[in-house]
Amino acid sequence: MNSNDTASLLEYLRAVRQRWRFVMLIAAITTGVALAISLSAEERYDASVELLLRGQEPINAVLQPGAGISNNPERDLNTDVQLIKVAGTAHAARRKLGIDRSTDALLAQVETETTNTSNIVTLTARDPDPVLASRVANAFAEAYVEFRVTSARERYAQAAELAQQQLLQLSPAERRTPQGLELQASQRELQIAAALQTGGAEIVRRASVPTSASRPRPKLSGAVGLFLGLLLGIGLALARELVDRRLKNEDAVEAFFDLPILAAIPRAARRGRGLEDPGQREAYGLLAANLRLSAMTRGSRVLMVTSSGPAEGKTSVTFGVARACARLGLKVIAIEADLRHPSFARFTEVSSSPGLAGVLDGSTMVAKALIRLDVDTLQGTKNGAVGGGEVAVLPAGALPDNTQQVLSDPGIGRTIEVARSMADVVLIDTAPVGTVNDAVALTSLVDGVLMVVRLNQTTKEAGRRALRVMNNVDAPLDGLVVTDAGAAETSVYYATAPGPHDAPGTPRQSVGARVESRRD
Repeated sequence: MNSNDTASLLEYLRAVRQRWRFVMLIAAITTGVALAISLSAEERYDASVELLLRGQEPINAVLQPGAGISNNPERDLNTDVQLIKVAGTAHAARRKLGIDRSTDALLAQVETETTNTSNIVTLTARDPDPVLASRVANAFAEAYVEFRVTSARERYAQAAELAQQQLLQLSPAERRTPQGLELQASQRELQIAAALQTGGAEIVRRASVPTSASRPRPKLSGAVGLFLGLLLGIGLALARELVDRRLKNEDAVEAFFDLPILAAIPRAARRGRGLEDPGQREAYGLLAANLRLSAMTRGSRVLMVTSSGPAEGKTSVTFGVARACARLGLKVIAIEADLRHPSFARFTEVSSSPGLAGVLDGSTMVAKALIRLDVDTLQGTKNGAVGGGEVAVLPAGALPDNTQQVLSDPGIGRTIEVARSMADVVLIDTAPVGTVNDAVALTSLVDGVLMVVRLNQTTKEAGRRALRVMNNVDAPLDGLVVTDAGAAETSVYYATAPGPHDAPGTPRQSVGARVESRRD
């Protein structure tokens, strides 16, 4: 197993893709909520007025032209803009409007906006009444211009008054001196400048009555809701992926176990088809062909079929592989060594056999305990040694009180060797190694181990426990058999050849339809 089993970016993307319906549902809900809120909101209208702001000329610039030029005009402009939204301006605007509205409420209706390329300031007022919105915007602009004019004139008037006071302190003779005459000239210039002051603010475009509402904006709200919904849906999908520890696809299974996938058994395309489903039959046939090659090169093959947990399909795999091997002409024996929850009875009638328990207690021999099955129907034909192209099963028999002791008895090894001598392939269905340790003693008696993994059910924790057990006993892990790998597509290439009693061109109906891929 890879040391780092943290989901990669590819796995996260796959998780989002697998849960795309969930993501789209969340996105649809958030979009709907955003649209509902937007459409139910009160309509509001925006009215805008544009102001041209110039820096106010310092008083000493009147007396000394060129003096007092600001070193930071941008800061001065920002200061002037902030002065628009002050309580004094709002008070003056409220008096102009003559409305019963608080100063804070009036200030909350007004917004200002500037650009970096000009001294034009846009003042926008928002109100449910379009006429009132335009009145508020114009009233604020007028109040601010008046404030700037009054402020500038007061500054110059105060400077002229100061010059007047200095003149009054001079004697008639001193007033005729150059200094006195200069002071008199400055006073006159200040008085003239005070009368000519505009405050450096001018309305360049008055607000008109808006004809369409600026709020709400359903399209924008819907787009924002969709975007946030997608983000939320993806986040929730990833959160579910982190919490969900199940192995969901073949790539994740192969990467986690660091073992090859020998076969991927699809779900039955139709209920009731079971092991005779065309896609499943093809998958088992491919696995059986590989086992046949192995049996031909290395002699009889004894394989243990196990899983990390219950209900992962190991008994279904055992019967599927057994039937596929028999169809290739091999002699196959399937031994039921899951003595805690035997499942062979779900597939064939085994109650008449003393089974593995009878062989181990010496009351019968392997050949007599075997039940030969018809490959197509899985119905028992007779007892005795298995022939070529046949399947024989050795069921569990009477269940013992101590399963680990029974499976650790030397007799189980002799039983397996007898089965090896009688068949080309011996399949041993055992209890899940990730749940109980019954099958540990058998790992030294087999040639290979097939680990069954059911997609969307086997968890990483269960798989880690099973691998730990197998690695501790140095079990010969051949590879993985993945079940529930997705429904196979029906194809004419999967069609079963017609039987001898069928009309030409009539597909042969599966007589093994009662056998289902059960979760054993």
